[in-house]
Amino acid sequence: MSNILPEVSAEHINIEGADVLLFSVKNGLAKIGICRLGSQRARACLFTDEEPNLIISGLDEPASDLVISEHAGAEIPPQIAETINDVYAKLCAGGTPEFSLPRLIRLLPDGLYAVSYGESYPTAGENMFFWSGYGVSRQLKHSSSEISVIGDRVYNAPYLIAMRRPEFFEPSFVKKAAKNGVRSGELFGISLHISGLYSLLLKGHYAACAAVLKNKPFYTLQIQRVSKIWKQPDENGRLVSVGLKSESYRIPFESLTKEQIKIALISRKYSAPTQYDKIKSKLDVILKTNAKKLPSQLNIMAERYPDADMTACAQGIDELTKPMLDALLAGQTTLDDKVIISENYYSSITSACSYLRYRNTEQFIEFATSVMKNPELSATYRYVAAGLAKVHNEKIKQFFSQIEQSGDAGYDKVMPIVKSYLENYDKQSSFDADKYFDSLPEPKKEVRENREIIPLTGKTKQIPKLDTEAAKLMAAHVASMAASK
Repeated sequence: MSNILPEVSAEHINIEGADVLLFSVKNGLAKIGICRLGSQRARACLFTDEEPNLIISGLDEPASDLVISEHAGAEIPPQIAETINDVYAKLCAGGTPEFSLPRLIRLLPDGLYAVSYGESYPTAGENMFFWSGYGVSRQLKHSSSEISVIGDRVYNAPYLIAMRRPEFFEPSFVKKAAKNGVRSGELFGISLHISGLYSLLLKGHYAACAAVLKNKPFYTLQIQRVSKIWKQPDENGRLVSVGLKSESYRIPFESLTKEQIKIALISRKYSAPTQYDKIKSKLDVILKTNAKKLPSQLNIMAERYPDADMTACAQGIDELTKPMLDALLAGQTTLDDKVIISENYYSSITSACSYLRYRNTEQFIEFATSVMKNPELSATYRYVAAGLAKVHNEKIKQFFSQIEQSGDAGYDKVMPIVKSYLENYDKQSSFDADKYFDSLPEPKKEVRENREIIPLTGKTKQIPKLDTEAAKLMAAHVASMAASK
């Protein structure tokens, strides 16, 4: 390991009126990262120090969803966990991200990282509490870096992947997190973006539990790597490099310093971590694990969050007016010579259902039931019925009852969904989250109160930005680099 100390610098920049915090990492310790596994480029391992934590399949396949699976027995090493806990405590106490996060940022590989603060969903993207899905090998919907329904636009990544194992769940910590895991009155955690709509929750598992049970939003300070080249057509229609981007940000070269651009470009090339051999050697070691599961109450409450299809469509579709919906129901994919959602009719119907389920429940029910009344749209019935079954509504109950009584063979494939919904309808909404939260044991130790930290003040060293001409030259250089790959 190199004896050169990590260099971490933070700077606020303005992107289209929004303030973004950028961290530059040079000589990073690479104690938290993703490494490829041998010659299998699409298979990788997320690690902390020398411990493999998650196996990821499909990482280098931009249009494919990832398959995530736990490595048995792995936990975040104590020294890494201690750093994360300390950073989180400072943030809870009111510390600003630029002065609290560097200890954590220095553990990452070299590169440029954008930090944002926004609402996250404590689910696996499929209406199941995210921590409950740990230990299960599963494909994550819309975890691909190129999400077709979103297209060429930035998006946020609200879904979470757990970094702690369920057998370490301690009920009393939920109440402790409800008091301690708060920033500006909001329950929050720290996450590191992986791919698509998904981020790794480094800290805040119990705060997420508290948020779910208290029916409050959960937020994360999300760290997102900025390493992709942003291209735009010039006046001649040719694609030219104009900046750098991540999933949620597009940053023009003019807004970056020469050093920031240099660090981002150099770090784009993959290099195996120095501890790769130790990580790889542990992949074949099978450790016994406890089969302990999280309380089912968390899964019950997690059902209120949107799923990954809903979120992707909400971010990818600008609007769906009544004329657009009427056109889709009439079998058309265009309106006024413009594609409504997609040229593929099946994708258009399913995406419309997901969008409406996110935006307007009543409109969704009206549109979805209209789809299922049209025999020509029977190819979409299973998807549409599954979406309806996730909404607890008397109109849906009546519609499903009509299907069950109709004896129509066209509905045979959706009958299991229909019968399950009707059988379980009255059992839903009976869980009292407040009563369950109150029944949890109290924290074993006294919880310290939050206190405000006065931010450091003083003159900030200004690093010169690129002027317009220099930015154009840099764009041309980056374009030639990208073209040569």
